[in-house]
Amino acid sequence: MFQAITNLFKIPDLRKKIAYTLMMVGVFRIGQHIPSPFVDGDRLKELFEQSFGSQGVFNMVNMFTGGGFSKMSVMALGIMPYISAQIILQLLMVVWPWLEKLKKEGEAGQRKIEQYSRYGTIVLAIVQSLGLGIWMKQNNLIMPALSEATFLGFIPGTWVFLLIAMLSITTGTALLMWIGERITEKGVGNGISLIIALGIVSAYPGGIALLVSHLKFGSVAKIWVPILAALCIFTTVMIILIQEGARKIPIQHARRTVGRRVQTAQTNYLPLKVNTAGVIPVIFSSAILTLPQTVFGWVGGGGGGFMQGLGIWFSPNTPYNLYDILNIQKESIFLLLKMVNLYTLAYIVLTGFFCFFYTAVTFNPQDVADNLKKSGAFIPGYRPGKQTADYIDMVLTRITTVGAVFLVAVALIPMVLSMAFKVNYAYAEFAGGTGLIIVVGVVLDTMKRVESQMLMRHYDGFKIRRQTGGGGGSGRWSGRK
Repeated sequence: MFQAITNLFKIPDLRKKIAYTLMMVGVFRIGQHIPSPFVDGDRLKELFEQSFGSQGVFNMVNMFTGGGFSKMSVMALGIMPYISAQIILQLLMVVWPWLEKLKKEGEAGQRKIEQYSRYGTIVLAIVQSLGLGIWMKQNNLIMPALSEATFLGFIPGTWVFLLIAMLSITTGTALLMWIGERITEKGVGNGISLIIALGIVSAYPGGIALLVSHLKFGSVAKIWVPILAALCIFTTVMIILIQEGARKIPIQHARRTVGRRVQTAQTNYLPLKVNTAGVIPVIFSSAILTLPQTVFGWVGGGGGGFMQGLGIWFSPNTPYNLYDILNIQKESIFLLLKMVNLYTLAYIVLTGFFCFFYTAVTFNPQDVADNLKKSGAFIPGYRPGKQTADYIDMVLTRITTVGAVFLVAVALIPMVLSMAFKVNYAYAEFAGGTGLIIVVGVVLDTMKRVESQMLMRHYDGFKIRRQTGGGGGSGRWSGRK
């Protein structure tokens, strides 16, 4: 591993890409700490400490923005508008044949789709930043000097604040989108995914500091330190196994004559990944579930009423859950009934839906079956064509179901620890949750990209493979292919 890390900096091209990525990450981190103009920072901090629980939707948004939302920085929305635009386009591809045809046009079509994503991101950022400005106005987060001022004799200072907030936050979102695209093009890994993962990781030191503080004052038992560490390692290993796991379907190539040579029948495999969609389902479902409470909260004005009540229904710690509805007085394991609420059910449904939806968009069994038929290959026991496509679809459905169940189970681990065992959610996330799934998935994807760059230039990669020595000996461990 240390040799592989050393090799990273021996390749000039890869060294430049890493340096470029680190530079862009630095710009991203600086932008997260630049506050939006005319926001009362002290009032904002007080509001977050008093009003929002550790599992609230605002803390979910704060996690994805790397703390930018709690500071109300120019990057307060993070990359969420871009993700929302991607979701909308993916859904439109299913119902709008023109977009589906555009996707099949290759690189030119993909560039057009990316351009539409950018336009959609700007539109969503304008709408969301305006809503965020209205929410700040309703909660008296504007500096008094501006809120009491009047411009040109008739323009209230609050209107000026809304305009400035909309421009600054939309600009921050556009800059963040540009940073992500530049990292993808000139850096290492997928820029958008890296931004999300780095935002999540940036919250981990705060969680560790809170755990140490609670241990110091005796508000959490010391036994939870090894338990959380063991759960973190176990969950990480399981995420890697599921993300890398694949079902290998045997493929038989018929014997054929090429020129004067007769090629004998060969057998290889068609690998179907257990989790074809990767971390996309948890990102998409989390992004969608941040909208209802946010929108209803802004419309309701934070002062109660029907719209504010609708927002509470979609909160992770909503009082409208099976435990409170049944008025159960016992605690212990019965506290898990608090997880039976609209937010959790919606999260399970959306994660499962996006697992199947994204797999269906990126992998077409009929196309695979047609390509096998054209190349003279077949799956033993199944006729080429429709029967082969049906078999691949059946296998894909089964393994995708396993992947979806696993993603949901890991994502709910922090909620189980928090509700049933009273572990603070800030460090219960170390044992699982949406954040850990995203971070592990992004790290795996980045390592694969770096690995391919290193092996292409004949350098040892990160993977360790078993090589047998001459004469059938015990062999040795090596990083070389």
